Amino acid sequence: MKAVIMAGGEGTRLRPLTCATPKPMVPVLDRPVMLYALELLKRHGVKQAAVTLMYLPERVTEYFGDGAEFGVGLQYYTEKTPLGTAGSVKQATGFLDETFAVLSGDGLTDCDLTAALNFHRERGALATLVLKKVKSPLEYGVVCTSNDARVQRFVEKPGWGEVCSDAVNTGIYILEPQVLEMIPAGKAFDFGRELFPQMVEGGLPVYGYPMEGYWCDIGDASAYLRAHIDLLDGRMKLTFPLKPGAVNRQRGALIDKSAVLEAPCFIAGGARVEAGARIGPYTVLAAGSRVGEEAGVKRSVLGRGAVAHARAQLRGAVLLSGAQAGENACAFEESVLGEGAQLGEGATLMPGVRVWPHKQVEDGERVDANVVWGGAPARRFQNGAFPLNSPAQAVRDAQAFAEALGFKEAVVARDASVEAMACQRAAVAGLMAQGVQVIDIGAATLPATRYARAQLNAGGALHVGRCALTPMGAQGAQLTRDEARKLMGALMREDYAQPFSGVTRPPLSMTGVDMLYVRHVASWSGAKFAPGNALRTAVCSRHEQLLSLCERAFHAAGCLVRAEWEHELMELSPGEVGIWLDDTGERSAFAGSAGALTEAERTLMLCWAALEGGVKELVLPRGATRAAEELAAGYGAGVYWTPSDRSAWQRALIERDPDQFMLHFDGIASALKLVGALNRKGLTLEGARRLLPRVHRHSFAVPVERRDKGRLLQKLKEALPDADASDGLTIERERGWAWISPAGDGRECLVLAESRDAEFARELCDFCSGEVERILKGK
Repeated sequence: MKAVIMAGGEGTRLRPLTCATPKPMVPVLDRPVMLYALELLKRHGVKQAAVTLMYLPERVTEYFGDGAEFGVGLQYYTEKTPLGTAGSVKQATGFLDETFAVLSGDGLTDCDLTAALNFHRERGALATLVLKKVKSPLEYGVVCTSNDARVQRFVEKPGWGEVCSDAVNTGIYILEPQVLEMIPAGKAFDFGRELFPQMVEGGLPVYGYPMEGYWCDIGDASAYLRAHIDLLDGRMKLTFPLKPGAVNRQRGALIDKSAVLEAPCFIAGGARVEAGARIGPYTVLAAGSRVGEEAGVKRSVLGRGAVAHARAQLRGAVLLSGAQAGENACAFEESVLGEGAQLGEGATLMPGVRVWPHKQVEDGERVDANVVWGGAPARRFQNGAFPLNSPAQAVRDAQAFAEALGFKEAVVARDASVEAMACQRAAVAGLMAQGVQVIDIGAATLPATRYARAQLNAGGALHVGRCALTPMGAQGAQLTRDEARKLMGALMREDYAQPFSGVTRPPLSMTGVDMLYVRHVASWSGAKFAPGNALRTAVCSRHEQLLSLCERAFHAAGCLVRAEWEHELMELSPGEVGIWLDDTGERSAFAGSAGALTEAERTLMLCWAALEGGVKELVLPRGATRAAEELAAGYGAGVYWTPSDRSAWQRALIERDPDQFMLHFDGIASALKLVGALNRKGLTLEGARRLLPRVHRHSFAVPVERRDKGRLLQKLKEALPDADASDGLTIERERGWAWISPAGDGRECLVLAESRDAEFARELCDFCSGEVERILKGK
């Protein structure tokens, strides 16, 4: 068998480790990571391999040469333009005249290639994908297979609702030469995204081989550090001597007799540890590195020539070649000093912060942002927004937003709080620095911000709240999963354009958006109330601006509304409609004198208002009540079901019916629409409630760690083979249905059951949640 090593990776997520080094040359235990791939091939009898290159190819060819020194003959193929994984391998067609293996030059594995080849031949496969079960598959390509290991489908970097298995694509393949004929020449083409799915759709024999042993994709600094820990613990078979769990001191290492070495650690020849220094567990010192007097280093990696000066303290940090941490300096978890970078005396590098090559941190400085030309470590994106606790964060978020989405104009708004005012000004500064034309509309709700963006035809919008910054993309919708990943990547790497490197435009101010928005909502709702003949309504909100807007909108439509600040004052009289607005203004809840609407009743009530207005297709997310189909059928209409992801629902609404977007994501508009429909039909809320289909829903949230969600979905699919696994798991029964959704970043799995029969809905919910708990307990 021959082989191909894909070594063209730029490793953008690993920066600054890869700023001046191609990813296959990143050192692991002071050896280029690609060397481990060559040694694996040699161990399994592979004598010839092709190497595909693109980023800094000379760094690879200069080190490995023709491969004779390493026992595997090498031929190189360099991409002039990016060709994708399959396209790069296509270049070696003339060389690949027999069954061949493909593996990555920037990953670590001790996969049994011989066993994988035997598996491949026994099944007569054209392509065999080596799969590995992982706890959290969200950042990988998930592969779903049948009981005979035949590949059925692929899901690239899924959300939890799309996870169909915990087996992921390792990027290691066994292929027949015929496969190369299916790859177009001279164009970008990918194995996982294009070639293999096409082969599966065409019925060709594509199989998944479940590997044992070790596999690690070194995608970021966290994975880089974890790989060293795994190797020092002996989790991967190595071809060079390394004692797991021990102090590994190579010949030529200079260790002062008063220094303390704690296992496991690795100290290369030529490394120096001075008097009183302490080398803690899981520390790696490359050749020529130095740890000064009384310095302490734990769970950290020092590259060649890197120095931790006297009394410096490193905890889970990476110092690349030539980097220096000054006397009494500190660097914490997953922080990185790039090649030749310097951390000044007494300076502190906070967790996750990275300093780009040859940058200098001044003495005594406390650095909590990446040193490129400004930035911050990535934060978790929650419910379509960034948590926000300082103006500094707002600046960096805005800069990353401008880079990731690439727009030229942006509407910026805030809520009425003083904290939001400060952070909004910081966000405006961040956008201006990146050359974005800012249109500042001042205090506005989220729906009013969307309205202003649409009226001004701006490329994007930012809404700054007291505790959150919400970016909006196309048509004011929440960012897609890909857009959010791109934004988080830009924020983490801080490799966007240097501030003020282009034209800097002063912000424009726009006043009067509130009144324009109120008129728009009143007109859109179509609600007209004759004097003295309107339903009595009461609205409650904690926010003065939101309450005022709602009053104005109802008054513009001719309807008087009672506004209350406190929930205790919202006691409703017979026939009165109660409206509660959430803090963002996106959502309204309803109640009548008989009590509040359930979530299912609220959805059905809004659908009823839309159908009364002539809508012929309701657009709802999976997980919404199925009774909407029965309601729509009575009007000769249908229902279009979207994925449960909020962004996907919003974009489907924009594409199919923008009016329904307002109905579901503008609390004032939806309230006015519903009250207008009730008034036209001469109904109270209780009267309309009696017209809705009868439905009972029960839900239960089962606690589950994020790392267990992949296994949970796979086991549930095995336990419930008749379930639809396209978005979470949907179980259909004659008397009702249930939905199991581990979607989102939370530590829980939602179980929802619905039926006309309350007892059956409860029983079905109990059954499904019981299955989830049984699997989680390993029974």
